[in-house]
Amino acid sequence: MKRTLYRLHMLTSSFRIIGDAIESVALPWSLLDTTGSLVSIGGFALFTHLPWVILLPLLGKTLDRTTKKVRLAFLALILQAVLAVLIIPLSSNVWAFYLIVSGISALDILHRYYGFSLVASMTLDESELQGLNAALATLGNGVSLVAFPLAGFLAYRLGIRTMLIDAVLLLLGALTLLPYLNVEVKREGTAETREEQRLQISRGLVVGILALVLLFNFALGSFRIFVFASLRELAKGKVLYGILQGLTTAGSLVAVVGLTYLAHRRRAGLKRPLVAGMLLQSITLLIVGVPAVIALFPAVFLLGFGRELLNVSFDSLMQKFLPLESLGTVKGVFDALATLVIPLSQLTFAWLIERGEDVLRTSIIAASAAFLASVLLVFTLFKSRELGHNTTVKGKVINLETLVVWDATWMTTSKQSFPSS
Repeated sequence: MKRTLYRLHMLTSSFRIIGDAIESVALPWSLLDTTGSLVSIGGFALFTHLPWVILLPLLGKTLDRTTKKVRLAFLALILQAVLAVLIIPLSSNVWAFYLIVSGISALDILHRYYGFSLVASMTLDESELQGLNAALATLGNGVSLVAFPLAGFLAYRLGIRTMLIDAVLLLLGALTLLPYLNVEVKREGTAETREEQRLQISRGLVVGILALVLLFNFALGSFRIFVFASLRELAKGKVLYGILQGLTTAGSLVAVVGLTYLAHRRRAGLKRPLVAGMLLQSITLLIVGVPAVIALFPAVFLLGFGRELLNVSFDSLMQKFLPLESLGTVKGVFDALATLVIPLSQLTFAWLIERGEDVLRTSIIAASAAFLASVLLVFTLFKSRELGHNTTVKGKVINLETLVVWDATWMTTSKQSFPSS
């Protein structure tokens, strides 16, 4: 049954990815046409990412508490379809636009986390996890390769009305899940077996990794602003933007096809692809700042390639070492912290460019920060090997789930004590 659900998730994800392409092109360009300001794109990023910062742990915990996870994915797709239709007549109202975008993003969390939990319930084998995640990403990127250029063309011809197509696809995805609403998604095996395979790690290492993820995401979050800065003066910028999105997907597709092959041959590790993905994405920030539209093409290809190496490997790491009963909660904490800095980054760099700062200079600053985070992560992972499998704090072995939740609480409350500048 899990294999059937996995195949169905690949189908519903394909529908959802086409919808994502439409949303990624039609919504920000509609907003830019209405306001004429890059800062509004930063606001779009802020309201798109707010649910991933505020609601992720809550929605992850909701998914963890039920084995009827298919029902939540079904509900998310239905409600997203409603919002996709509602945003069309309200697109001229910027604040209503932002709120609806936040709702679509929040519901997307449930569908994505359902698939994440489903894969985690299927196996604990490292190569199998990497293979399942890479196969899912391969299909998704293959669909996106066609969907993004098409979305750019549709947005150019239909504008915000393209969201009607998104709504239809979301409803089709929901209908495929109807026969399976009562199926339970849970991990097989005894609690003792699962406990033996949980990752043991020190508090300091968790804090270090979280800090590096925050720094890296802040630097990389600027990429979209640099792209819009290059395209906003072009008459057919929407079409070119869709083509660039497709090229990004081509890079992702090449990466996941390679990972799928390596996983099948049991040669796909988890750490090296993760670090390689960070380094490649850092390079793209140097390229995208070059004041020539042609530079966007290699930049977006490398971005997609590095991003998929990073994402697939990180997902496999979490699915292998975290218990299914708290997987959504812990991933929610990680994703919330990593997502928090993206809209802040886009607002910051958009403001700097609007104030007259040179695009190339700002991209070099962003690339330097990303390189720093990547290099420090290499040393952090090397240090984790030196610490050994079990690390003790005051004589007790601490597991990753406890540390992540405790650390996230500490970081959330501690940051409130710093005065705002």
